[in-house]
Amino acid sequence: MALYRPRGTLARVIYAKFHNDNFLENIDTQQWYSLNCELPQRFQSKFVDLKQPDPTTVRWLERTKMLSSNIWLHLWHALARSVLQFFMTQTDINGLLKRGSMFILSEEQFCRLLEAGGFQTRTLAEPITLLDIGAGDGEVSLRVANSVNELSGNAVLQVFATEASWTMRERLKKLNFNVVTEIRELQNVNLISCLNVLDRCFDSFKLLEDIHTALAPTGRAVIALVLPYMHYVETNTSHLPLRPLLDNSNKRNGREASFEEEATMFLELLENCGFRVESWTKAPYLCEGDLRQSFYWLIDLIVVLSKKPTN
Repeated sequence: MALYRPRGTLARVIYAKFHNDNFLENIDTQQWYSLNCELPQRFQSKFVDLKQPDPTTVRWLERTKMLSSNIWLHLWHALARSVLQFFMTQTDINGLLKRGSMFILSEEQFCRLLEAGGFQTRTLAEPITLLDIGAGDGEVSLRVANSVNELSGNAVLQVFATEASWTMRERLKKLNFNVVTEIRELQNVNLISCLNVLDRCFDSFKLLEDIHTALAPTGRAVIALVLPYMHYVETNTSHLPLRPLLDNSNKRNGREASFEEEATMFLELLENCGFRVESWTKAPYLCEGDLRQSFYWLIDLIVVLSKKPTN
């Protein structure tokens, strides 16, 4: 029997989306969180196994499927992008169109990771300060803030954010975030989150230095990095960083490095930058879908860090 071949561009898009979403229904989501092998013991002992999507993650995925079913909305987004791309970055476009929201961990998962990393708030003098670097539309920042509130017994929390995109900054302001232009404006921050920013900025090592400087002596930093590592700077023409985080990490003896190998390299790099690994996990970095499929994902290494004591 001959296979059905839809005619017309829109019909082909809808047909392809149906098959892509059917594939998504059958993926093994436990692989998002599991390791294929252990890391060196000093790191493996700090691993927090989240095992599978929790109810909040499942609800977020169901929401993206519902939004993705609005074909006319996605057609409008595609048309707008085709015009705006000539004078705006992709991030600015997403901020203007209010699309492209991300999901990393639920509030419950953030709490678990922070507790395993020794993040203490109940004994801290108020207010507690949270800085989210590259906060985007603020959706992930709100989950981090809610986690801190849960751990602190609803103590006073001041939330600060940095964001390069002007459209995203406007969205952050509507959420009543304190938007700052430079990390150095803050000192003794109790919790700094830098989620999937290091591989998108021009000078990653300067950013790590700024995080270390701004972090309180007993504070914690939460850093996420997509693996396999691939650097892309949106704001310059070459799209290359000043210096890559993991040199030649994607190829070893003619083969691609595994998640576990790159995770070990990155954790060692963080130690060399004056941090101490307190806890870490593996989880999906989820993004809202489009006309092609309901959602997309990459794999994140998410690590909670403290400052090494200075001599």
